[in-house]
Amino acid sequence: MAERVAMIGSGIIGRAFAICFSRGGYEVTLYDPTDGVAEKAIPLMRETVADLEQNGLLNGRTTDDVMSRMIPVKTMEEAVEGAIHVQENAPEVLELKRELFATLDKIAPKDAVLASSSSSIVTSKFTEELEGRHRCMIVHPTNPPYVVTILELVPAPWTDPEVTQKTRERLEAMGMSPITLHKEVTGFIMNRFQSPILQEAFRLVAMGVVSPEDVDKAMSEGISQRWSFIGPLEVGDLNAPNGFKEYAEKYEAMNRNIAMEQRDLVPWAGPLLDYIDKNFRERVPMDQHKARQQWRDRRLMALAVHKKWANENIK
Repeated sequence: MAERVAMIGSGIIGRAFAICFSRGGYEVTLYDPTDGVAEKAIPLMRETVADLEQNGLLNGRTTDDVMSRMIPVKTMEEAVEGAIHVQENAPEVLELKRELFATLDKIAPKDAVLASSSSSIVTSKFTEELEGRHRCMIVHPTNPPYVVTILELVPAPWTDPEVTQKTRERLEAMGMSPITLHKEVTGFIMNRFQSPILQEAFRLVAMGVVSPEDVDKAMSEGISQRWSFIGPLEVGDLNAPNGFKEYAEKYEAMNRNIAMEQRDLVPWAGPLLDYIDKNFRERVPMDQHKARQQWRDRRLMALAVHKKWANENIK
């Protein structure tokens, strides 16, 4: 019998995590406080899972097999019964997470990992008073995690290192790519990469340097091509004949000067926000927004397939 994982919250992230765990062979219960949301998640997930199967991204499983392990339930108690891992996917509201984790710590099996999908609130902010705080941690995805497999594991100072390590091993066995943070930091790693890029995108548009469309093109057809298989530090290492130290010595001054120009924040509001939003709606009207999300996901699937092939065949 498959081991059980519980999803607390069945929105976009809860559904995506459910796919990841069921693809990994786990039975997944789905709970949501809004009546009917967990049940409605099933057909939404089936469409995505079918796309994953078509691209060979179900770890050799079938759509019917993966979907057969998805179980919508009516209460949190039902969801966590017998679970070895509980994944909370509630809104980014500190008091809500405190209330949820206080409840989960009381009703979940004592050996179950209690994980949050929090994007920026660190574990210590909502678990300090819990009896079972040693089993609490962040497992933060990048959307959608069933194709962008990086997961950030962020333990609190009191999280048992064995819990963190076992969670990492469990996720790796599912085909995910977890990284472990050695200390808590606001926004973790992914958002701390993404935040300055977004801020600079707003700044360049606000300065009249470039259009919103060309900002995205500079990333999608430019530096992200390298970043899809190597990171920014290795880009530097490979861009200098004698390695990273030479790169740093050659470009540190330029990057410091740019950083000085980037110190003032640009508000994400007012006419600038209206202009960027209008630009998007002219390109992708809201009635085409869901189709564009599916377009994104299918290209991410194709990229995942290519990366797997490249890792096996390109030396």
